[in-house]
Amino acid sequence: MSTPPNARGEQIASLDGIRAIAVMMVMAAHAGLEHIVPGGLGVTIFFVLSGYLITTLMRLEQRRTGTLDFRAFYLRRFLRLGPPLLIVVGVAGLAAAFGLIAGGFSRDGLLAVLFYYGNYHMIATDFDGVPAGIGVVWSLAVEEHYYLFYPPLALLLMRRRTPRGAGLALLSACALVLVWRLILVRAGASEAYLTMATDTRIDAILGGCALAFLNNPYLDPPPLRTRRDLALALACVALLVASLLWRDPLFRVTLRYSVQSLAVAGLLWLAVAYGRRLRWLNAPLPVYLGTVSYTLYLSHQVIDLALLKHWPSLPWYAVLPLTLALSLAVAEPMRRWVERPCARLRRQLERRAPARAARVPAFLESGK
Repeated sequence: MSTPPNARGEQIASLDGIRAIAVMMVMAAHAGLEHIVPGGLGVTIFFVLSGYLITTLMRLEQRRTGTLDFRAFYLRRFLRLGPPLLIVVGVAGLAAAFGLIAGGFSRDGLLAVLFYYGNYHMIATDFDGVPAGIGVVWSLAVEEHYYLFYPPLALLLMRRRTPRGAGLALLSACALVLVWRLILVRAGASEAYLTMATDTRIDAILGGCALAFLNNPYLDPPPLRTRRDLALALACVALLVASLLWRDPLFRVTLRYSVQSLAVAGLLWLAVAYGRRLRWLNAPLPVYLGTVSYTLYLSHQVIDLALLKHWPSLPWYAVLPLTLALSLAVAEPMRRWVERPCARLRRQLERRAPARAARVPAFLESGK
C-alpha cells in the first residue's frame, strides 16, 4: 500500500487556489459579467472538488480503520457548514427586515434554507420567500443531499469493489443522471429544475468521487509526463471553451454539465498531481481566498444585490471590488471567530470518541 504524499496533513495549496478561481467566477458573474464569466461553471468546479475531497478523505479513513465513522463525518460537516450558514441567514433576514435588501423570509423559505431543500423550494417558487441573494444556497442543498446518502454508498463500494470498480460504478451513475436530464427535457421540465435539482446536478459531484477512486493523484502519485499532461490540460480547456460557446438550448441543459464536469476533473487531477509546481495557484492571495471561499460564496450575492438596490447605476467594475471587499469583511471574522472555534470543538469531540476515529489531512477538512 503506497503512502500518500503529505501524510502529516500538510496543506496542498493548489486546492485552495482552485476554490479561489471557482468563487471569483461566481462573484464576477453575479456582479454583472455573466455574459463573459460563466458563474455556473464555478459551481460545477465546487461540485467536482467536493466529490473528490470527500471521497479521498473516506478512502484514507477506510485504509486506516477498515470502516467509516459516520458520526464523525456528519459532525465534521455540520460544524464546518452549519454555523456560517446560520449567521449569514440571520444577517440576511435582518437586512431584509430593515429594507437593506429586497424580499424576506417566509416560513417555508426559511425552513427550506435551514433544512437544505432550498433548491427544490426555489424551483417551485422562483426564489420567492427568501431575501435577495440567499438563492445561492441551492447548491448547498445539492451538496447536503450528497453528504446524506453518499457515506454508506462509499463504504459499500470500498468493501465490495476495487477502486477501479467503484469508480466505474460512479461513472455509470453519472451517465444515468445525464439520461435522466434528457428524459426530463422531453417531459417538459423547466430550466430551473434542470439547473438546480439534486437529481439533475449530482453527477458533477459523483464525477469527482469517481476521480478519487479511479486515478487519485493524492493517494497514488502518478509519474509526471510533461507532454502528456500538457495535452490533457489543453484538451480540458478546449472542452470547457466549447461547452461555453455552443449555445444550443438542449445541449446547455443536458450534455453541457457532463462535458464541464469531465474537463474540470481532468484539470483537478493535474492540479493535485503537480502540487506546488503550480506556483500561481499557490500564491498567498488565491490560497487565502480559497480558505474563506465558503463564506464568500454564502454572503456575496446578498451584498451585491444590496449595493445595486441602493445604487442601481453602479457598473460591474465598481460592484465587483466593493462586493469582494465587503464579503471579505464578513469572511475574515467568520474564519477567526466561528470556523476556527468550531474546528477546535470538533477536534475535542473526536478525541473523546473511540480510538479508531481517523485523523484526516487538514486540507481535506478545510474545504466545503
